[in-house]
Amino acid sequence: MKNTPTEILRLEGVSKTFPLKKDFFGRVKKLLKAVNNVSLFIKQGETLGVIGESGCGKSTLGKIILDLEKPDRGTVYYKGRDISKLKGKDYREYRRNVQAVFQNPQSSLNPRMKIWEIVSEGLRINFKLSKKELKERALSLLNEVGLPSSYADSYPHQLSGGQKQRVAIARALALSPELIVADEPTSALDVSVQAQIVNLFMDIQEKKGISYFFISHSLPVVEAVSDRVLVMYKGYVVEEGKTEEVFKETAHPYTRLLIESVPELFSKKERKAVTTLEAEDEELEKGCPFYPRCSVRKRECLSYDMESFKLTETHKVSCILYL
Repeated sequence: MKNTPTEILRLEGVSKTFPLKKDFFGRVKKLLKAVNNVSLFIKQGETLGVIGESGCGKSTLGKIILDLEKPDRGTVYYKGRDISKLKGKDYREYRRNVQAVFQNPQSSLNPRMKIWEIVSEGLRINFKLSKKELKERALSLLNEVGLPSSYADSYPHQLSGGQKQRVAIARALALSPELIVADEPTSALDVSVQAQIVNLFMDIQEKKGISYFFISHSLPVVEAVSDRVLVMYKGYVVEEGKTEEVFKETAHPYTRLLIESVPELFSKKERKAVTTLEAEDEELEKGCPFYPRCSVRKRECLSYDMESFKLTETHKVSCILYL
């Protein structure tokens, strides 16, 4: 009998706001709802992809998972335990087991450190290892991400963008994490290099069973790497499901708009083009946030509470058309 993958992480009803506008006295007049009542889970060895336009909340969600941002409401569970209640050794374990690879490797790598020092920094902080042991481990990690040992004594400015991202991945792997939050890890790279980095992520997952929370605005990349996909719009998850469900049985008007804006994806499908209304992308106090742009909107959308409807056991959509 096949074992069911263990659930690594779960978010329940997570919301996060930021002050957007203040008056003369510094009092907050307007809030940005970056993440709004988001629930999700990630299992061992799977990739949960997150797509959406800039400002949809996907990066904020990644920071909440990394505990770089605290949610205003809701709970983040790591293996069933509320991370806000983790202390001491347990909290350090969480920080070791949930690592990150960010968009721009240039800004995330210390220019004054050698490559082997960057890769082994987490090991140096968390374990009592000699310089020789640290360097040996760094060389092994560089080999895992396809970089020869000759790069170990180089500095970041001597490497290409793709090589720097491989260093960032090696650094994330150093502490043997269970989950990596990859926030736009290919967007700063050339197309040919993007494919190499995507393949590297997939090879690492196959060998180590690592889970990914994979954030990207590149739909072809997300389709290639993900087992399941979340679609976010203005802080809300408007659709979620298995990758083939979201990309081939697309339900939400916003998801269709995203997919049909990508020629290489649209060419595979015979769908009627989705249009959006020429309207200001205004902020609504209530109702569906996509209402101002939606060409199939109804009056009832203005009072819709963004309830999620099950289309299948794994495919959900937040749209009144499915009520």
